[in-house]
Amino acid sequence: RNGKLCCESTNSSKFTDQCLKPAVEDFVNRSLGPNIVDEMRKCKEFSTRMSFQYSLLKDLPSKKKFEDYLNYSSSYEWYIKNRIRQQIEERFSRSSVTFEFEDRHLKSSISSINDAIAKATEGNAVDLKALVEDICKELGDKLVISQTALDSVMILNNADKEQFAHWLTVSVNDMAETLREKFKKMTFSKKLEHLHMNPLNELFTRVIGCGKQCPFCAVPCEAEGKNHKEHFASQHRPQGLGKYRWDSTKKLVTDICSSLVDSDNRFRCDATNNKWHPYKHYRKYFPDWDIRPDVSSKASNYWKYVMATYNTDFAKAYHAEPADIPHSWKIIESKQAEDSLKESFPIK
Repeated sequence: RNGKLCCESTNSSKFTDQCLKPAVEDFVNRSLGPNIVDEMRKCKEFSTRMSFQYSLLKDLPSKKKFEDYLNYSSSYEWYIKNRIRQQIEERFSRSSVTFEFEDRHLKSSISSINDAIAKATEGNAVDLKALVEDICKELGDKLVISQTALDSVMILNNADKEQFAHWLTVSVNDMAETLREKFKKMTFSKKLEHLHMNPLNELFTRVIGCGKQCPFCAVPCEAEGKNHKEHFASQHRPQGLGKYRWDSTKKLVTDICSSLVDSDNRFRCDATNNKWHPYKHYRKYFPDWDIRPDVSSKASNYWKYVMATYNTDFAKAYHAEPADIPHSWKIIESKQAEDSLKESFPIK
């Protein structure tokens, strides 16, 4: 009798370790990504794309780091991803929220397994192979058991069904404790590696929009969704922030796109094969961009403040000469810049 119990115990342990445990871990890893995204979206910053942009630009002046402005303009997608990564890590690295999610999914899995064992045991399975198949059938799509793992598990057909079910329940409870400890000890960054859905990519897709930037001032497109035919921005920035400089002096440009496309000025860039082209007819080279002409249009106080504060830094980074900054820009203070940002983003 002891030999038989030993066999049933071994079989149940084998089935648990090789089939059920990977399926439970897989279920947790499938569920955790969406949990993290939902949790992050509770933060106001991630509620809409506009909220994210506002929060991003609002934080920049307080950091007082030129590199952040440079990366925002020159490496926009990388900068956004980096920001999201930091926000996710800040929210989850030092909190128990992730473990609470994992524990909830673990308990739900164990409950499903125990229900499946009970139902299968009451069924008409003639041997252990049939019993195990019934258990797997009961678990359905929630816990996907690998067929390869199942085939590799040796089940003794003459073993006692009730005894096997008993030892299986014991093994499953042991497995739950083992996994609970594993989840507790694992670092957050390690957990991210195992997820089916990458929360960073999911959040990035939600807040980036199409990710296109104005070819002149590098302001991000504001059109909703990814399938719009034209890109636009309600407010353009001084073109020097997009690396444009005056040809004769090499000084960064302080004018903004809306006024330049309403002027007689010309531009040249890689798209024009470095040949001069009238701003008024910019759509020959950038047909996807709709820049509304407005000669009276001025940069917002926010970007005037940024350009005045980091004029020499931008010039150095872009291998240009510093712009001729108007005196009125130099006296703008950070509070005025922030107020201007609030006006640009109608967020309550």
